[in-house]
Parts: sequence; C-alpha cells; structure tokens
Amino acid sequence: MKIEGVFPALITPFREDGEVAEDKLRALLRFLLPHIQGLYPCGSYGSGPLMTAEQRMRVAEIVMEEVDGSVPVILHVGAPDTASTIKLAQHAEKLGVAAIACLTPYYYLHGFANIREHFRRVVDSVTLRVFVYHNPKYTNFESFTPEQLAELAQIGVSGLKDSSANIGFFYNCVSAVDNSEFTFLIGSQTVLLPALVGGGHGCVSGLSNLFPVLVNRIFEFAKAGDYDGALTLQRKANTLRKLTGSGIPVPFYHAALKYRGIDIGVPLSPHLPYSNADEERISEPIKEAIELEKSLV
Repeated sequence: MKIEGVFPALITPFREDGEVAEDKLRALLRFLLPHIQGLYPCGSYGSGPLMTAEQRMRVAEIVMEEVDGSVPVILHVGAPDTASTIKLAQHAEKLGVAAIACLTPYYYLHGFANIREHFRRVVDSVTLRVFVYHNPKYTNFESFTPEQLAELAQIGVSGLKDSSANIGFFYNCVSAVDNSEFTFLIGSQTVLLPALVGGGHGCVSGLSNLFPVLVNRIFEFAKAGDYDGALTLQRKANTLRKLTGSGIPVPFYHAALKYRGIDIGVPLSPHLPYSNADEERISEPIKEAIELEKSLV
C-alpha cells in the first residue's frame, strides 16, 4: 500500500481500571475508517509510552481486525530499550501492518552511535518498512541532523515522521535523503500544507481523531493544486488546534469526541479527564467545526 495522506494519531480509549476499552476502540475506528487514508496507533496521542507491551499488542490486533486491509497502518513500536522495540515490531509484522515507526530511544541521553545501532537492529529484525519518529521534545535527542537521517536511510530506514515543529528541519531532511521511495510525514496537521509543498507525503494528525474529513481535505485540495482551498482549511485546523491546549492534549479528545456521539472512556493515568468548565469552554467551537465539516462531505 502507498503511504501518503493524513493518518490520524489514533487515540486509545480506556476503562476506569486502566485497561483498554476494546468496544470503544472499535466504535472509534468505525467512525474514522470511512473518512481516512491511514492510521497511526500507539503513538503519543495513543498513550503508547504509558501502556504495557501487552496492551499495545492488543490495540494493534484490534486495529488490524477493524481495518481489514482497507487502509495502511503505521504502528508505533518505539520503546526506551531495543529488545522491547523489536518484540513489538515482530508482533506488528505478524499482524500485517504497512510499516512501523520508532521513537528514538528515550529517557537516557543517547548519542547518534546508539541511535544508529538501535535502528540497525530493528531494521534487521523485520521485513517491514521502518520509520524514524523524530520528537526531540519528548526523547532528549535534540541533536538529530538531516545528514544523520540519510545515514539511517542507508541502513534500511525508509521513512520519517517528524514532530520537531521545525518546518526548515523537515525541508532539509527531504533534501538530504537521496531515495525516491523514502516517505516523509510531518507530525502535525498544523504545518501540513507547507510540508506538502516542500516535498512531504502527508502527516500524522491528532485533530483527525475529531475532524477526519476537514484535515483530509487539506491534503486533497493541495494534491489537486487548489492551494487557496487548502490554505483556508489549514487556517481553520490551526485555530482548532489552539483550542486543544499545548503539548499532547489527550484528555481533550476524550471530552471532545462526545460531541460527535462517540464515547472513548477516560484517559489513562496520570492524565486527568476534563472538568465541566473545560468541556463547556470547548463545546461551541467544536459544534461549529462539526457543521463546517458536514459541508465538506
């Protein structure tokens, strides 16, 4: 499957006891699947770093059952250690995902030699496409360069998901890798249009959990050369992103999806659910955006 377009950074629903709410996850997937071009489960929005390996594998199994080959899935398998990453990667391969993505190993302050060896072992452990998930704010690996990405491409890495929020860095990465099969995804819909103009293939989008049609239209308009239409929706998406709050706003989506008639349970601790005041704050802008999205269908 070709990997391009907008991939929702899939939110994982949880029960009060901290276990995956499997029925709610299936309901969310059934809402999304008619409107999306791919999925990115178990990443930051999906609470991947907070889940046990067994929970992550179960989420992957449910996703692949519901997708049933309809769209490509890039499964995040990154972990602080190489052995756990390989375990998740090999499980993903058995499920038939289109690709896997790995955060650079986090917590410890690794140098590039460690990073390169980590990715070499992951690449050698599977036949899947392997993406680097670059998110320096959360991994402590802040010295990554486009030239180092080119080195990783030489050992078999075949894609980038860049969440640095630095469009100049993204452009330089596109220029550095001399491989027409390499896939470049930006890690937020807030810069989707400029990423596409600069040679990117799409994005992984938190907002697409709530407004899959609106965000996909940015990609579709840009692909068709309608940059005015794409820019109009890009501005709207960016306004909505401000509504969600800073950082990785997982609890926002647990509250906001209720306005679409979808219950995804509670966020996984230490995240806290929204207060009534927070839910009231977001209600009108979300309702207005839902009406806008209906006009795009």
